[in-house]
Amino acid sequence: MKLKLSSLFALALLLGCSKAPPPPRIIFAAQVQGNWDIYTMDADGSNLVRLTYHLAADGAPSCSPDGRRIAFATNRDGNDEIYVMDSDGSNAVNLTNHEANDFAPDWSPDGREIAFMSDRDGHWEIYVMDANGANQRRLTRTRAGVNNVFPAWSPDGKWIAFTSNRSGNDEIWVMDPEGRNLRNLTRNEAPDMGAIWSPDGRRIAFASRRGESLEIYIMDSDGGDLKKLTDYPALDSSPSWSPDGKKIVFVSNRDGGRHIYVMDADGSNVTRLTYGTTLNYFPAWSK
Repeated sequence: MKLKLSSLFALALLLGCSKAPPPPRIIFAAQVQGNWDIYTMDADGSNLVRLTYHLAADGAPSCSPDGRRIAFATNRDGNDEIYVMDSDGSNAVNLTNHEANDFAPDWSPDGREIAFMSDRDGHWEIYVMDANGANQRRLTRTRAGVNNVFPAWSPDGKWIAFTSNRSGNDEIWVMDPEGRNLRNLTRNEAPDMGAIWSPDGRRIAFASRRGESLEIYIMDSDGGDLKKLTDYPALDSSPSWSPDGKKIVFVSNRDGGRHIYVMDADGSNVTRLTYGTTLNYFPAWSK
């Protein structure tokens, strides 16, 4: 039986679409033999791959929405700058190139912009730039001594969550991508920090020291329905949602050092992922 070229093309497309996409991986920074580099691993902690090989400290990785690039912070130029590289660790390019410190990049959901924190104003403020480093502009404007740190885009691109001590202690705030319409989501005497949105945009995970130790919490995107996920006499921080919203990865010192753990989004089934290295930070999921 002969098939027309158009039929063969349609069949090839159908077969190609039937292939499952690769499972998401976890990118993070680890200190091995005194040096900080970017690594990636499967969601169960297997298949560890080192992406950067540099004498400087590389950290705070963030994967682009299409999974092809990773933004990260590094001091390989003498101070912290934002770089971007391919997902295999190649073709690293400096985006910020500023004498001040730039840190904690986070991609907009359309991949066109990167938010980051910078102390180029004498204290930490939130900035945003095009994905190629152009058009860098300041979003927060606060007095000296106030710090605005760790920006995180909402999945719909309408909001940026961040941590600020403008009210006297660290709280979770949100603003629009122009730096307007600020809202304080947490109002607690304990420090709240490191907000990250769930993939559906309905919830925000963060770390807080509301009890005797630093724990992971989640709340609705408007600040309501607060729930405590971890309850352990250790420091639990740096949460990050899996792309399907079913898992949360985080950092804890509950077994000594700083290791990466994963749990279900309701706080159950906590599993340790990293071994060997003693310091692991900034876990984030690839797309």
